[in-house]
Amino acid sequence: MIIVAGARSLKEAAWLFDNGAGEVYCGLPDLPNHRRASLSVKDEKEFCRIIDLAKKKGGKTLLLLNQSWDPGDYGRFAEKVKRLVARGVDGLVVKDLHLIEYLQGAGIKSSYILSSLAMAFNSHAVDLFRRYGIKRFILPYQLTPEEALGIIKSRPRIETEIFYYPGHFCQNVDPLCKFCDWSRSYKPCKISLESGDGPFLMPAPDLPRMADIMYEGHKAGVNYLKIPRTLDLEGLKKFIGDARVLLDLLDKGTSKEKFRLRYKDVFVSDKV
Repeated sequence: MIIVAGARSLKEAAWLFDNGAGEVYCGLPDLPNHRRASLSVKDEKEFCRIIDLAKKKGGKTLLLLNQSWDPGDYGRFAEKVKRLVARGVDGLVVKDLHLIEYLQGAGIKSSYILSSLAMAFNSHAVDLFRRYGIKRFILPYQLTPEEALGIIKSRPRIETEIFYYPGHFCQNVDPLCKFCDWSRSYKPCKISLESGDGPFLMPAPDLPRMADIMYEGHKAGVNYLKIPRTLDLEGLKKFIGDARVLLDLLDKGTSKEKFRLRYKDVFVSDKV
């Protein structure tokens, strides 16, 4: 798998390219990208320096556009996107079908990558987006290994990407969602609810099942492993280091049982 990691600065991008990442993805604060401005690159000038660095290192740069935009802003934003694609951006991460149509209609030719936020949870959704030229899909975080494999095996001509987030599982569609942003201490997805049968928690996979997502994904031929951009640089270094260890085990054909044990160690050390 090719490691794809989020970068918020030239410094982070440089470290990532020197330590195993094949691609970096970035947001810009003035292009809505579903995250706080602090998680984006400072400005266009620094982003262009990351583009140049990627070319020098033989890597790629992706621009995040994974947010629905006000249609009144389409023209203004599209001009900036067109300029950045001409500057050398290798791909656009998108989720909104109307935005995809607009950008393509504006003559913006690029590799369009479907964000997990588009919620393509089955092969029918995949087929819909394929009609709009999408060839690479970031699979939703909540798909079980069996569900993900069903999509991968039934649609062999697409490229797929899965998240690497061993210390965290969000039962809602989006990790680090607005519920967490609004209240740092109160997370509705984690609290116990009362039901007629007693306390109820939103379901989440256990550690072996989380390990299986990566194990079975590698076995099925998933192309990319996505590292979140919500980490500070030290956290990013830890995630990349552990991801490379796990990928090396998978490349060597380690058994599922041994992989689960190593994944458990990573879960303990990579919790954020």
